[in-house]
Amino acid sequence: MKTEIRQSLAEYLRFVRDLGLESTTLDPRLFAPANPAAAVESAPAAARSASPPASPAPGSRSASPPIAPAARRTVAASAGGAAADAFSFSIPAMPKTNDQVSRPVAESLSAIRSELGECTRCKLHALGRHSIVFGDGHAQPRLVFVGEGPGADEDQQGLPFVGRAGQLLTDMIEKGMGLARSQVYICNVVKCRPPDNRTPEADEIAACLPFLHRQLRALAPELIIALGATAAHALLGTQPGRGPLNALRGRIHALAISGWPARVLVTYHPAYLLRDPRQKKEAWKDLQIAMHDLKLAIKPNSL
Repeated sequence: MKTEIRQSLAEYLRFVRDLGLESTTLDPRLFAPANPAAAVESAPAAARSASPPASPAPGSRSASPPIAPAARRTVAASAGGAAADAFSFSIPAMPKTNDQVSRPVAESLSAIRSELGECTRCKLHALGRHSIVFGDGHAQPRLVFVGEGPGADEDQQGLPFVGRAGQLLTDMIEKGMGLARSQVYICNVVKCRPPDNRTPEADEIAACLPFLHRQLRALAPELIIALGATAAHALLGTQPGRGPLNALRGRIHALAISGWPARVLVTYHPAYLLRDPRQKKEAWKDLQIAMHDLKLAIKPNSL
């Protein structure tokens, strides 16, 4: 091995040893003055093998902690034919500092909204949309409600759940769960109002769903409550029309959204509860599951 390469390697291995990396084994001859290659070739084989470190005498303390045996790798002979110095070492990966550890960084809601822009990704933008209804509420909520899409009142005001169904949802949150509406976040699967409040179509959901996923990843709530069949199927990836909504209720579903472990509870949409108030008691059962999961005090049904 050339003298300058040998010296550079020796300096590097000294540096590694000084770091206290326990899986580094050094040949003592690396620290000796450089010898001609011929001297290495003529040295006995036993002399070219690294000797294990001697054990300290009983009761004595070594100057440094013992170095663990390392997996050995021998440097091959040079192209010129001279055999390289025999040495053995393994260099473990350096431990990452806090600055080096890769951590997923969630986007900000404002960045997602900015990218959404005056969206024209699906046909809803040309079907009478007045406002894009992005979402509203706490930026770091424990609980997020996801509905189907904006209605007429939401389209006019640019806020989710502000009509009659929105008032019932507010009652569910405040009177039922004992939370302030400002403590949760509320949004919809699609951000634009479908004509005549019809159910969003598959292509419209597909255009908006990536933004919803990014929105939920940025919010990172402990629990998501899907309001109605459209939100439930969109979040869970299940097929609409394949069984009643009741088949999805009564339990918390675990899934991954953009690499984030999400948890989804399904209940009825407030608009459906306005049409069939008898189902409010069933919705109350769902809210109690959420409250138990979030460790909220459960009061008598106030819905």
